[in-house]
Amino acid sequence: MAEPGTAAETVPLDTHTPLAPTHALSITHTKHHTILIQDLTPSLSSLFSPSTGLAIEEATKLIDGTPAPPTLYTLKKENLLGSHMRVHDKEGKEVAEWKNPILSLDAGKVTIKFLDGEAGQKTVEVNSIGHDRISESFDLNKKTYVWEAESKHHQHKHLYEISETVPTPAGVTEGSTSTPETQTTAKPITKRAREVARYSQKHVHGRGHAGGKEGLLVIDSGEISDLVGVLTLCAMLEQVHKEERFDTTFENVVGVVG
Repeated sequence: MAEPGTAAETVPLDTHTPLAPTHALSITHTKHHTILIQDLTPSLSSLFSPSTGLAIEEATKLIDGTPAPPTLYTLKKENLLGSHMRVHDKEGKEVAEWKNPILSLDAGKVTIKFLDGEAGQKTVEVNSIGHDRISESFDLNKKTYVWEAESKHHQHKHLYEISETVPTPAGVTEGSTSTPETQTTAKPITKRAREVARYSQKHVHGRGHAGGKEGLLVIDSGEISDLVGVLTLCAMLEQVHKEERFDTTFENVVGVVG
C-alpha cells in the first residue's frame, strides 16, 4: 500500500495499528437523484480481510439480495449538477447538508454542515490537496484526515488520520528553567498516518447513471463516525469522477489531433 501524500510531503504509515473496521456500508445511487447508504455491518467478516482487502463482489450480492440491507442515510440531490445534497437518517430526520459550489471561486471545496452534532462540530470543509495524486483533506475535532486514491488504481481509496509527535527538546525536564540558548536543538516534528477507513468502488471505470460512484466502505467507527466518513468520501468521489472525465476528454482530443 502506498504511503499517503499531502500537498508537500509523504507521510509514513503507522504499521503498528492496521485498519480494524467496525462497520461496513454500501453506497448505491438510484435513478431519482438519491444516494442510499445501506448497512452491511452484519456481514463485515465476509466483506473485509486484512490480507485480501475488500470483497466488492460479495457486497454487490448483498445489495441486490432480498431482503435489501437497511438504509441508514439517504442523500437527496437538490439540483441536476449534484452540487447540493440534503442528508436524512433512517427516520427521515435531516441531519446534514452537503455543498460543492462548482460554479464559484470555491469550486475545489466541499462544505458539510451537521445539524445534530454528529461530527462534534457544526461544519467540516473538505479541500483538494496535492498535484500528482487525487487527495482530499479535512480537519475534525483538532485532527487532520486525508482521503486518498491509490495512484494507479483510483477505484481504491483510503482514509488516514494524520498524527503529529512533537519531541521535547534535549536537556529539558519538567520544571526546567533552562533558556533556549542552553537547550539542545530538538528533533523535527514527526508525522504518522493511520488508516481508519477504506473504500472500493463497484466499477473500475465509471459506467451507467452512477458514474462508477457506487461501492463498499468499511470504517473504524470508534475513530470517525459513519456519517462523516460517508459525506467526506462523497467529496472524494466527486473529485475522482471529475479527473476521470478530464482524462477521457484529453485522450479524445489527442486522438483527434494525432
